[in-house]
Amino acid sequence: MITRYREYLKFLDNKLATMFESQKPFIKCKKGCAYCCREGEYPVSELEYVNIMFYYNELEDNIKDRVNENISNLLKKQREKMYECPFLVNGKCSVYPARAIICRTFGLISYDDKGKKRIPFCVNLGLNYANVYNSDLKQITSNNIDGTEPLAYNINRKFLRSEKIEREFDIFFGDDKPLVEWLAEENFDIT
Repeated sequence: MITRYREYLKFLDNKLATMFESQKPFIKCKKGCAYCCREGEYPVSELEYVNIMFYYNELEDNIKDRVNENISNLLKKQREKMYECPFLVNGKCSVYPARAIICRTFGLISYDDKGKKRIPFCVNLGLNYANVYNSDLKQITSNNIDGTEPLAYNINRKFLRSEKIEREFDIFFGDDKPLVEWLAEENFDIT
């Protein structure tokens, strides 16, 4: 099933690459930014988690040690709702090729389950879409200088992990939980 899921991720990455490219005038994401990894709850499905852990098991020992330390520190805390992703090492995602769907789609304007546009929080940091965002009105207010219009995409997790996708790619996402809950079930040594 992991092989089929990875095929789905390739398919999804190709679609997302087109979306990110079309929004290039508004996107400020770059290597080392990692604001989206510094505070979140990182909801992932069982299939996503298993894929991440397969990749994690292949990491170099020194990186794996850093991740283990991050996980240990996270699990010692009182399970805060928002936390730094434990796979973030030196400002980079240590499991980038296996990152969750929520990580892959972050940065674009998307639609939530009710059809309302969701603008990434990094707009408030002067990053994605900040050049066309009115913080007083809390909305996109203008086009880019070159006439490119900011678009919203149907990339919410519910859609990208739908039964239709499961049937089409012959995969099953399974339960959905915050990353910290999956990690707690792994019984990482937190002494």
